[in-house]
Amino acid sequence: MRHLQELYEKYKDTGMVILGLNCSDNKKIALDLLRDNSATFPNIVDTSITTMNLVLNDYKKSGDPLNYIIDRKGIIVDAWYGYEEGHKRAIAALEKAGMKLEGQ
Repeated sequence: MRHLQELYEKYKDTGMVILGLNCSDNKKIALDLLRDNSATFPNIVDTSITTMNLVLNDYKKSGDPLNYIIDRKGIIVDAWYGYEEGHKRAIAALEKAGMKLEGQ
C-alpha cells in the first residue's frame, strides 16, 4: 500500500486520482490496515453484494491486491498484481491514459 501512497503524494495535483477499494475485508480490518499504513488517498470499504459483483465481474478481480489504471472514460488501461520498484508500469499506463506526468 505504501507504493500507492507514494504515487498519490507525487501526482495528486496533476489530476490523477488514486482510489482504494476494499470489498472483501470487514470494515474494522480495512480501516486498521489503512491507518497502520498511513494511507491518506481516498478509499472505499464496501462489502455489499453489488460491489462484490462489480469487482468480480466488471473489473475481473481474481485476487488481492490488484492495481488498475482507469482512464477518464472509465476504461481499464492496465491492471496488475503487486508492486514494481519505481512504478514503471503504473507510469506507462498513466501516460497511455493521457496523463502528462511532470519529471517523467
